[in-house]
Amino acid sequence: MKTMTGLAPNGAHSPVYSAGQRDIAPSKWSLLQVIEDIREPLGLKGTSISLLRAMISFIKGDHISAAQDDGHICFASNVALAKRTHVSVQTVERHITKLVSLGLLSRRSSANGKRWARRDTSGRIVLATGLSLMPLSARYSEFVQINQTHKERAANLSILRDKCAIALASLKRYLPARPDLEALFNTARNLLRRRSPEEALMALLKNITSHIEEVAPDQTDNLRDTAPKNEGHKEPHLNQSVKEEDSFRIEVGPDEMERAYPRLCAELRTARSQTDCERRMSDIANHLDLGNLWFDIKKLGPAKTFMTLGYLLERIESIKKPRGYAFHLLQGLTNGTLAWDTLLQPMRRRKSL
Repeated sequence: MKTMTGLAPNGAHSPVYSAGQRDIAPSKWSLLQVIEDIREPLGLKGTSISLLRAMISFIKGDHISAAQDDGHICFASNVALAKRTHVSVQTVERHITKLVSLGLLSRRSSANGKRWARRDTSGRIVLATGLSLMPLSARYSEFVQINQTHKERAANLSILRDKCAIALASLKRYLPARPDLEALFNTARNLLRRRSPEEALMALLKNITSHIEEVAPDQTDNLRDTAPKNEGHKEPHLNQSVKEEDSFRIEVGPDEMERAYPRLCAELRTARSQTDCERRMSDIANHLDLGNLWFDIKKLGPAKTFMTLGYLLERIESIKKPRGYAFHLLQGLTNGTLAWDTLLQPMRRRKSL
């Protein structure tokens, strides 16, 4: 069973408040939000979150406070909680046990095990037994640190997945007819389709890399992510984002690029450097939801990458699924069924796409 102590990063501790600081504590809904953000590392299901939300809704005021019992104790019965969360009473009992074991709740039990509240003559609750939500407020800083650690791990895992996808694309390109690699391709496909653990992805990347190292040196030179710096002259009108390519020269002037791709040119015109240009193009590709396909497009070289992205951006209003459209476009351009000069007429509709 996971505990908060085991999940917290080094140095995590409960916040210490001095007099008067309770008023600046996060609202009860902010406390719930941070628990939702870390539900995965805590091992919580959606029902537990819904149950917490129901309990918080029974707490009056915007903050969970120890000043009064009704500021942190939920004295609603399991039947009332079950109705509000639309689950059975047995499910409520099971998830309360889970929340208590994680230290997100604490019990204030009565002699008969019931939850009740005693009010004074003005109707204010002065004594109550039930489930205390005070741990949510007391451990808020700990939750924030867990959330930060979780986000960093997720980001690193995403980068690792992208590295695997790029390496796999390179392997397929330079060793496409190897029957002995079919099992590796199937394994990679299954791992990248799921939320695979870091250990599995690291092993996959190591396996793919070992096969890539078998490729001849003259082929591995082509596995770089970026094109060589001496690919040709830079176009000043496009802020150095388009270059001529030695492998396949595209004789296109800057004026023609401006006419064909006014949107992309406008986005890149104020770029401060080549790196800034590439970053802006990657941002546009991310906005179009191209995913890992963007890495394959960039392997075409700067000029073709610019033309492909510009073509998509000009037609975005008429494209329902940009990633699927870009996939078929890339296939046509690489296998020769679609001529590159077609990209200079971005508003022409092609039934084949």
